[in-house]
Amino acid sequence: MNNIIRNIFFLSIVSLMFFSCTKEPSAYVIAGGSFAGGNSSLSASSNSVLLTPAIDNNTAITFTWKAASFGQNPVVSYTIQIDSVGDTTAANGWSHAINTTVGSNTLDYSFKCKDFNALLNSLGIPAGDTSNVVIRVAANVPQNTGAATPVPTVYTNTVTLAVIPYPLSLYIPGSYQGWLPAVAPLLNPVNGRAGLYEGYQYLNDYTNGGTQYFKYTTAPDFNHTNYGDGGNNTFTTDPNAGAMSAPTPGYYELTGNFNTNTWTAVKTTWGIIGDATPGGWNTDTQMTYDSTSQVWTVTCNMIAAGSFKFRANGAWSIDFGIDGKGNLQYADNSFFGYNGSLNNLTVPSDGNYTITLDLHVSGVYNYSVKKN
Repeated sequence: MNNIIRNIFFLSIVSLMFFSCTKEPSAYVIAGGSFAGGNSSLSASSNSVLLTPAIDNNTAITFTWKAASFGQNPVVSYTIQIDSVGDTTAANGWSHAINTTVGSNTLDYSFKCKDFNALLNSLGIPAGDTSNVVIRVAANVPQNTGAATPVPTVYTNTVTLAVIPYPLSLYIPGSYQGWLPAVAPLLNPVNGRAGLYEGYQYLNDYTNGGTQYFKYTTAPDFNHTNYGDGGNNTFTTDPNAGAMSAPTPGYYELTGNFNTNTWTAVKTTWGIIGDATPGGWNTDTQMTYDSTSQVWTVTCNMIAAGSFKFRANGAWSIDFGIDGKGNLQYADNSFFGYNGSLNNLTVPSDGNYTITLDLHVSGVYNYSVKKN
């Protein structure tokens, strides 16, 4: 009996020792955040950026910042915010900022020229002019549940950067449409060819002795950069410069090369040629331009055993074939170079067809072949 009492007493002492040595778990406390470095927590590799298509793949700017502290070193996510100067002073300041999520615990970020230029264009920064933008970095503590964080976001100091972006698209106001840039058609950039712009426009102002005048502008107005004739088919941004011109009314391929600051205006008429067409490979079957629908059409008998191409001006200087997906692509064009990998077009069976060529949206060229 004494042994039983002794054992119970021993177990009670051990249990008491165990519980007296057990500590309460520490609380993981997230404090209000702040950036190290205060008003110098964010810095930029330069205070100005000039963007041109020729350096699209180069680094435009690098931002570096000090770490934000929220107490016990949680995971911190950083976001770069870029905004126009005027948007940061209103009641809803920074509400139109472009946000670039950097990720967790990263303290620097570099923009390529083409990405930074696209960002500035989407922000509405005028191309070709010097403008100021402001940049800051936001830090927050994301929740692993995906729920909104209760921890307030903190921000670095604001850095001001002078920028000169280049346009993603150009407007083509001219005498042919009353010099109204707000409703002018666009000259779009060539996909995959930095700095090149190309498209077609029917210039038909008959009031200026046959000469067709036009300019390229970076916005749908004349308050921003506009490009006039600098002589020898070059651009100039001199606001007093004369307009570019074409000698007579007609349907023109217009180009702009911002790598060389040059432009061209090549008058075109279109036809089809090939052994599927009435004229074979020796004679173009001419198409007719419809200024209302802005397309070229021809109706003629076609042969399924042959093939054809769309050709301008009865010469092998501007012509279209199709790629493996059936999309129109230039086979010959001095602005783009020669592409020998394309296929000719065909019709599915012999018969009378209406064939349409649609070039009215810059860079988005289509065709149709419809049997009558």
